[in-house]
Amino acid sequence: MSYYSPISYTYEADTHCISCTRRRFSAEPGAAMKFTKDTDSNGVWCDPEYPTLDNEGNEIGALYSWEEWQEFDEGFLAENPTQYLTCGSCLEVIEEYIHEGGANNV
Repeated sequence: MSYYSPISYTYEADTHCISCTRRRFSAEPGAAMKFTKDTDSNGVWCDPEYPTLDNEGNEIGALYSWEEWQEFDEGFLAENPTQYLTCGSCLEVIEEYIHEGGANNV
C-alpha cells in the first residue's frame, strides 16, 4: 500500500477499514451503493462534484497513516504504550502504534 493511500475511512461517527468502506461506498459488484464516477486508490467512490455521504449526511473522510494517533501525556503513554485503530464495522485492528518510551519498550 502506498504511503499516500488512505488506511481507513471515517463515517457514521467511527473509523472503518478499507474492506468495509469498499463494501458500502464503491462501484464494485455487490456494493451497497452503485456509482460509476471517480474512485480513490482503494476503489472508494470520491467524486468531488457529488460527495459521498453517510446516513447522517456527513461526507466520508479518508485517514492516512500519519493522522490517526492521539497525543497523550507521557504518564498515560508509559502505562498504556499501545494504541489501536480498529474498524467500527468488523472490529478488526487496522493499525497499531507502540509509543517509543512505553513499558513494553523499556
